[in-house]
Amino acid sequence: MKNIFLAITVVLLTMTGCCCDDAQSVPQTFNYTPDFKALKVDESRLARIDALLQDYVEKGIIPHALTFVAKDGQVIHHKAFGWRDVEKQIPLANDDIFRMYSQTKAVTTVALMTLFEEGKFQLDDPVSKYIPEMTDRVLVNPYDRNDTTTRKALTPVKIRHVLSHTAGIQGPRGRTEPAATLAEYVKTLVAAPLIYDPGTQWNYHPSSDVWARLVEVISGQDLQVYVKEHVLDPLGITDMAYYYPESYKDRFVTMYRAEGDKIVPVEMWSGRYPFGEDTLFANGGTGLNGTIEGYARFCQMILNNGIFNGNRVLGRRTIEIMSKDQVAHPSRQDDDFHFGIGWQIYPTDKLQWNTLDTFSPMVSGNALSWGGMANTDYIIDPKENMIILLYTNRIPDTLVWEKFLNTVYQALE
Repeated sequence: MKNIFLAITVVLLTMTGCCCDDAQSVPQTFNYTPDFKALKVDESRLARIDALLQDYVEKGIIPHALTFVAKDGQVIHHKAFGWRDVEKQIPLANDDIFRMYSQTKAVTTVALMTLFEEGKFQLDDPVSKYIPEMTDRVLVNPYDRNDTTTRKALTPVKIRHVLSHTAGIQGPRGRTEPAATLAEYVKTLVAAPLIYDPGTQWNYHPSSDVWARLVEVISGQDLQVYVKEHVLDPLGITDMAYYYPESYKDRFVTMYRAEGDKIVPVEMWSGRYPFGEDTLFANGGTGLNGTIEGYARFCQMILNNGIFNGNRVLGRRTIEIMSKDQVAHPSRQDDDFHFGIGWQIYPTDKLQWNTLDTFSPMVSGNALSWGGMANTDYIIDPKENMIILLYTNRIPDTLVWEKFLNTVYQALE
C-alpha cells in the first residue's frame, strides 16, 4: 500500500511540474504539419484565403502578399502570392525581407520592458530622471504655429506616457537636418514644448524614439545591440535588422505605391537606407526590416506570455501589464480606441468602425494588433490561441487586411 501511495505521489508531482513549466505547456517551435481536426480548423475553407489574395494580385491592386497564420503553434497557412518584383517577374518567396515600419515599435518596447523586469526603472518614473533635457512645458495654443506661449505641465512626462503615446511630445516642426545618433536626435526632440499635458490625450509616434533612447541610457548599450542580444537572438530571429550587407539586397521585396489605377515601384525605406555605410542611427518606431516568419516568432512569444524558442524574454505579468489599456483620456471621440504598451487592443464591448483603423468584427476582443505603414500587419489573439500576419509592401492601404482576417476566422469550427 505504501509503495502504491509513493508511486501516485511521484506521478502527481511530475504532472504538477509539467503544468507549471511554461516551456512544456506552450509551443517552443512552429509545427508546419498541422492537425486541422484537433485544431478545429476546416482546412477546405482556408482555400478562401488563397482565392482572395490571388484575386488582389491578378487585378494589380497589390504586387504580392505573404501569410503566416498559426493556431496553438501549428502553422495553418503560410503562402506567398504574386511577385517580389513585378517588372522583373520574380516570384515572392516565403523568406523574402519586407520593410516593417511601425512594427518596429513593439520590438523596441519589449526591449525596454526587459530592463523594467530587472528593476532598472519604474513605469511612473519621470523621463527627465534619465534624459535631463525632457521638457516640463506645454504649449498654451498648440494648434497655432505662431504662438509659442507655454505653461508648466500639470505632471511630468513619465515612462508610461511615452510607451503609450500619451506624453504630448510633438514631432519636429519644419525641415530638420538628420541626426547622427539617436542620442543627438532625442535631445532635440524632448526639448520642444509638449502639445498637451501628459496622460490626457493620445498622439502617435514621436515618443517611440524617446523609449528607444531610454533603452540605451538605462542599459548602457546601443539600441541595435541591445535589441539583438535581448530580443532577437533569444527568439532565433536571424534576418531582422536595421542594416544589412549588400548580399541581402536581392531578398528585399520591391516597394510599390498606387498611381491612378496602377501600382508603380518606389524607392522608399523604413528608416534609413539599410545598405549604406552609416549604420549608427536606429529609430524606436521604425527602421526594422525582416521576414514574416521572424516577426511571427516575436508574436508567438507574446502569445506564449513571454517565452518561445526555449527562452523567456518577458514574464507573464509583464505581458499582462502591457496588454492593459493605457489611454484613459482618448484624444478622439471614440470610446473604443484602446492602446496598451506596445500595441493596440481590440475592443470587447462594441463592434464599430474606428476613426484610426478599421476594426475587423471577426477578431476577438482583447486581441493585440498594430501594423506598419507599408501594410505589414499582425493580430495576437489569446482567445483563439492564434497569431495572424499578412505582409505586403504597397502604399496606401487597400483594405485587403480586413478581408483577409474574415477569410482566416471563418475557417475556425
